[in-house]
Amino acid sequence: MAADPLHLLRLDLAQPGLHGLARDHRLPLHNNDLGYVLHAAMAALFGDMSPKTFTVERMESSRTVRILAYSQRPLTALHEHATTYADPAVYRLCDWDRAADKPMPTTWREGQRLGFQVRVCPTVRMAKAGPEHRAGAEVDAFLAAAWRAGEGVKLDRETVYRDWLAMAFERSGGARLEVASIDNFHIEALLRRTQGEHRAAPQVRKPDVTLHGALTVVSPDHFDALLRRGVGRHRAFGFGMLMLRQERSRC
Repeated sequence: MAADPLHLLRLDLAQPGLHGLARDHRLPLHNNDLGYVLHAAMAALFGDMSPKTFTVERMESSRTVRILAYSQRPLTALHEHATTYADPAVYRLCDWDRAADKPMPTTWREGQRLGFQVRVCPTVRMAKAGPEHRAGAEVDAFLAAAWRAGEGVKLDRETVYRDWLAMAFERSGGARLEVASIDNFHIEALLRRTQGEHRAAPQVRKPDVTLHGALTVVSPDHFDALLRRGVGRHRAFGFGMLMLRQERSRC
């Protein structure tokens, strides 16, 4: 088990301030993807202590974005860092009076069943070049499955993404997927920094999928590592945070 306890944070960030930060980073404000600007905001607030995984819980009107994040540091340590080092305009992004945290459990049981929700970007790397892609391309797992199946074969998108998640859990060594269903799906143009430049630009459109379900802990230590690391690609930009939820009724 990792030495440092994991903390679940809740932070409310001011949307107008985030828009100002986006302009400073030359991010196009018409893009719906908040992942990059939220990543930049937390890096500016917390430096090297910035949470590695987070998710947008909800957007409160047009003024506030509420995020949840896993951190190896408690809120008091993060607040102290921001108070000491952050630019005043960045510091004011966070509503510190409403910020909260809690410690996550420090032990898990083999065979323990837990409900979850996770927003993922289910993509795969293509080992070989094909008519639709280059070797090493990162593509939607559903498209990759459709190309493998061939023309005329109908696939169920939810089944493909559920299988992708099951494989991600299996590779982690920490959990086994029991059931999963899609809550939300759309294709999003994600923003990432352009190599060698001080700005970000849209790249290839990626799947944005939120699933809920239930898992079983296979290895307590590896499950703890899975919570800390997250699931899949683009984890630093709002994807992959495995949130534990009470399992929904199966009736």
